[in-house]
Amino acid sequence: MTVLEPPALDWDQDILDLAMAEAASLKIRTDLMLELQHCIQNRGWTPVEAAIALRQTSPQMQNLMNGELSRFTTEQLIQLLCKVGCQVRVSVTTPSH
Repeated sequence: MTVLEPPALDWDQDILDLAMAEAASLKIRTDLMLELQHCIQNRGWTPVEAAIALRQTSPQMQNLMNGELSRFTTEQLIQLLCKVGCQVRVSVTTPSH
């Protein structure tokens, strides 16, 4: 009887790839949040004023101004940036081999 061995998996590489993808996502959300905070501060808005202007709740705007990144998705941040008049563009670079 022949025993089949499972295919070799490179768990370390899989974990590293996942961590790098999560880090890239976190960096994108961080950059978006910082830009939105900057736009709100440049307008001189309080969190309450920002909430009214952006049709959000005051606690949501307080979370934003406190940098609570986990409370916002990339899509939410893009939508809020568009509401304050910012144009958001995505840039992807491919690795050269």
